Amino acid sequence: MAVTTTPTTKEPSHAILGAISSVGVVNLSIRIPKQPSKVRKVQGGRKRKNPEPSNEDVPKGTTAGHYMRSIQETLDVLDKYDQMRGFYFIMDNAPIHKQIEDVLNERNKDYKCIFLPPYSPEHNPIEQFWALVERKVRREKLQDTKTLQDRIVDAANEVPIKHLRNIIQHSKTNLTTA
Repeated sequence: MAVTTTPTTKEPSHAILGAISSVGVVNLSIRIPKQPSKVRKVQGGRKRKNPEPSNEDVPKGTTAGHYMRSIQETLDVLDKYDQMRGFYFIMDNAPIHKQIEDVLNERNKDYKCIFLPPYSPEHNPIEQFWALVERKVRREKLQDTKTLQDRIVDAANEVPIKHLRNIIQHSKTNLTTA
């Protein structure tokens, strides 16, 4: 039995991070991890040594480095506009989110963190935003001239500011009554 390498047929997953505000989309970060080829055994082939895993393999999904880089980029954008000073970072209780407070304290005290109660995605404005973006992306057939990344960015930028304000106000109202 021999081992051969074939390209995978599964599309790579996209790790998408975003930041929104009542004045628009602040930052979008899309990361596509490199998909490794599948290793398959073939009957009747020569025996070969299994391929060694490469040091160049990129982790799948969102990594801490990707997340923290996105936060730094978001802070860079927020710092450019005086009207965004004092904005809040609203996050669920994922362990990686706890590091943001440290970053904010090191860099600037103009921004604050709000951690949502466990299991309450309905209070998280970014969840509502992603639902809108996903509907827009799925609505139309993907054309050959556009990549999925382009489609996601276009859909995110097409969300009206009025919708963003409503999403944020809804979360604000629900959090004060909870």
